[in-house]
Amino acid sequence: MFFPFRKKFHIVIVCTANRTRSAYFAGYFRYYLSLCNPSALRRLNITSAGTKAVSGGRVNDVVALIARQHGFSLRSHLASPLTARQVRKAGLILTMEQVHKEDVLQQYPEAAGKVFRLMEYGWRGAERDEGERTQEESLDVPDPTGRNVEDFQAFIETAHAEADRLLHVLMQQGKI
Repeated sequence: MFFPFRKKFHIVIVCTANRTRSAYFAGYFRYYLSLCNPSALRRLNITSAGTKAVSGGRVNDVVALIARQHGFSLRSHLASPLTARQVRKAGLILTMEQVHKEDVLQQYPEAAGKVFRLMEYGWRGAERDEGERTQEESLDVPDPTGRNVEDFQAFIETAHAEADRLLHVLMQQGKI
């Protein structure tokens, strides 16, 4: 019996320095998939990058601790800037903020159509509740770096909720 080879669907998660939000979300999403839908990991390649990242930077200490508390490790993560190769291979580029989306599109205009903010991807106007996320900036995932515990907690809650939503969107789209 012949099984056609199915290319992996490449997702790049992007923030500024690739040391907190994108690093955590990519790591958590891989971990979440390993628990909820392990076969999806064979069909997805999930990486992260930063629009202003310095290669080799370590993950934020607080987010590394939070990752361990949630059952996965970011110890091997090293920050990396977004590359033309990643953009070319990506089927989907998810940014944390509108400014990241604009930076990506300015540097790589060919990425138009596959760059979305994490919290806007997969939504269609009819699916939104009236009043939900009415302000454009509410679709951004704020950076908790250097902030208080509540800001980190809000980020983690958002990341976990968005990972669950993203899994369902990708399944509905037949990507996994």
